Amino acid sequence: MKNSRLGQIVKRWGWAVPLALLILAVSGWQPGYRVPPTSPAFEQSLTDSGLRPLREPEAARLLGNATVYATYVLTEQQWIEYFDGSGVVVRTRVPGGSVGARAGRPLLFGSWWGEGDDICFAYGLSRFAECYRLYYRDGSLLYVQTTPSRQVPAGALLAYSTEIRQGNVENFPLIGD
Repeated sequence: MKNSRLGQIVKRWGWAVPLALLILAVSGWQPGYRVPPTSPAFEQSLTDSGLRPLREPEAARLLGNATVYATYVLTEQQWIEYFDGSGVVVRTRVPGGSVGARAGRPLLFGSWWGEGDDICFAYGLSRFAECYRLYYRDGSLLYVQTTPSRQVPAGALLAYSTEIRQGNVENFPLIGD
């Protein structure tokens, strides 16, 4: 009788384990995090651990004249961004995940600034601002979604940096739109 009850549970809930593993795999969840990064509770877990978002002066010290190599959590798309100390930002996506394939990449020019606990970006002519809270943990920037989108809930990890280097390492041109 116990085996038949167990069989019913596995039959009814057997899909939950593969689904949970898929969610964890797609989210890039790492054992060091108590809450999966794609969860709306991720930001709360950061603040519970004592981290706080970077304020504008802290972000300016860390990012001013720095090149950031980063990855989106859900798509694993990589990008490189140069933050000029004057508020100019230049971004490019890394095709196929190959940092070595630099030739012919389209560049996106814009600006960056701080607004309280948020760091905001505006690219192109539209100047539509995208704001995120940035946390700095173990040498990596964590970009936390502040407003819900179709793919990422507010409070979830949108992206993370894999490396931060001082200077315009990629030699991005600093021209405007």
